[in-house]
Amino acid sequence: MKPVNRLHHELNLKYAIQAEILRSHQRDADFTENLQKRLSEILHNFGLHKRWHQYIQFNTPLKLIYFTFTSGMGNQTLGEEYTGIVQANIEELKVPSLAMRILAIMLEIFGERLLLKMLKKLQAQVNEPDNQLTAEAVAVLNIFLFKLRAIVPVLILFHKGVFYIYGRFYSWGRRITGLDYVKVYGQQVATVSWGLKLLGITTIIQCLLKIWQTDMPQNITTISSPLDVSHTSYTCQLCLETAATTATLCGHLFCWDCLSDWLRNKPQCPFCREHVPPSRIIHLMNL
Repeated sequence: MKPVNRLHHELNLKYAIQAEILRSHQRDADFTENLQKRLSEILHNFGLHKRWHQYIQFNTPLKLIYFTFTSGMGNQTLGEEYTGIVQANIEELKVPSLAMRILAIMLEIFGERLLLKMLKKLQAQVNEPDNQLTAEAVAVLNIFLFKLRAIVPVLILFHKGVFYIYGRFYSWGRRITGLDYVKVYGQQVATVSWGLKLLGITTIIQCLLKIWQTDMPQNITTISSPLDVSHTSYTCQLCLETAATTATLCGHLFCWDCLSDWLRNKPQCPFCREHVPPSRIIHLMNL
């Protein structure tokens, strides 16, 4: 991993294109997955695999350590070195500060999960019996927060569609911190693949349809804590229309089509981001 102390103020400094950024992130993902497997094998040999399985499966600590010792210390990641790109604040033509690099790492790894947890906690506070809110206010806030929790993953996917088209800011965390990528060495493809742009357009259309279809069932006025079964919705928590027929190991309910489509793209629960292998989803009976 090469240290990146500064950017040359060259007139021909070019943005990294989408394919290079995607290859970089894929190579980093492959490295952390291999590291996870090796660590899992070591723990298995020492008889600690069952005890630590949930942490190793989640993979977040390994990602945090990896990006701290690369991006956080001003070095290229393995993927960035492989594709010849560097993180940069392009508007100012300089390498971003340590604080911005760390903030981008934290937002990319924890941002979506923390936001969903904050919304869930806020919704639980809204439904506390000793709050000062009227019944009408509680109902309105529940509907708003429920929809917001459902739309957050869709908005993040929408942002990824914009990235496929324009190639700027791979994630929300990088957009917030102003970090992008520039090509510093190696041969760069002159044009962006039309397939990526087409993928971006279809992704955006899919997200707009999901947002348009998002609606709260009329018979739900409050969303209480998970233990309060009397107010639990048995509607799919993604499309919010079809009856829930499957559940993740973390206890969230979805219809088969929505959950299977989601897990094909990312093996994580759409709500809490817990790792969910497609083979471990549970078919529900007698709901």
